[in-house]
Amino acid sequence: MKRDMDLVRKLLLYLEDTVDYKPLRSSDIAIGGYSDAQIGYHLRILADGGLIDVIDTNSMGSKTFGCFVKDITWKGHEFLDAVRDDGVWSHTMEKLKPLGSASLEVVKSVAIAYIGSKLGL
Repeated sequence: MKRDMDLVRKLLLYLEDTVDYKPLRSSDIAIGGYSDAQIGYHLRILADGGLIDVIDTNSMGSKTFGCFVKDITWKGHEFLDAVRDDGVWSHTMEKLKPLGSASLEVVKSVAIAYIGSKLGL
């Protein structure tokens, strides 16, 4: 499965608004247009990448990653703060379109550079 940066951003925004003092079950997360398998995969790679903190509840043989999302990490908040604004996100994705895909750090760097230019830095 391919990493979908739009889903990464949507999940972080969703989790920021939803996770509050108690873990959120991954099976309770729904993002329009995405399957449970896509959401589970992206939760796993967000956890692997250090953007969210989870309790893994995946059982052997399960086709979809299962977890409780405890919270967004500092790294996750830093990424989200860089790409939260829809205009910044659109600009960033447009700039990166010729590449086809980019690492999280490249996406964040492009967003931060655009924010800096808007602030006259």
